[in-house]
Amino acid sequence: MSDDSVRTITPPIAEPGVEDERRRQVEAEEELRYHVRRRLDTEHGVPVVAPAPPPPGPPKSGFGKKVMEFLNSSVGMWLLSSVVLTGGAALLQNIQHRHEVEQKNREQLAAHKFEVTHRLDQMEFGLRRSKTAGEAKAAMDGMFKSKFPLSPDLQNKSLGSLYLTMLQLVSDADPKRSAEVMDFIRRLEEAELSLQSEPDDKPLDAEQREQLRKLLKSVKNLHLNGSA
Repeated sequence: MSDDSVRTITPPIAEPGVEDERRRQVEAEEELRYHVRRRLDTEHGVPVVAPAPPPPGPPKSGFGKKVMEFLNSSVGMWLLSSVVLTGGAALLQNIQHRHEVEQKNREQLAAHKFEVTHRLDQMEFGLRRSKTAGEAKAAMDGMFKSKFPLSPDLQNKSLGSLYLTMLQLVSDADPKRSAEVMDFIRRLEEAELSLQSEPDDKPLDAEQREQLRKLLKSVKNLHLNGSA
């Protein structure tokens, strides 16, 4: 086979501007067909379908997205866990401290209540057995100290001091009832002071005994009825 029988077919080279002209012609034909189809649809009552909107573009990268991306990163997760752990530990520590303070206050309040009740009982018992002013003085020593304290650290505290401490440990104390108790304690102290001027061997006056007994009973009733 000779070389002349094999021929290479070369596509015709478009002249410059021919492709652009052909593209504009196709676009014009497509636009013309669209307007004709739209006019025909309008004449025959066919609703015109609006061209579909272009697809939404990618969401813009805002500040909130950047924050979320940072929190989802390893550094962000570490920082977030550190903040949560630190804040949680501080919260637990505060709760534990408050619980310890409340527990200590409850224990002190109970100790003071028992001590006050114990002293009032001892004074009432001693006063009933007293025959002389000296015996009555010994019975009333519980106003300022305890011979047989339930709590050794409260032995040398006066009755008034014990009750004032109780008021500080209670947040919902009745002010009126508390004032009444303190008033009776003050009157007891005054009665005990007047008793000190009497000779120890002097027979106890019935009026003095009754006065002391009534004051002790008033303080005890208010105390046992939840004055603190």
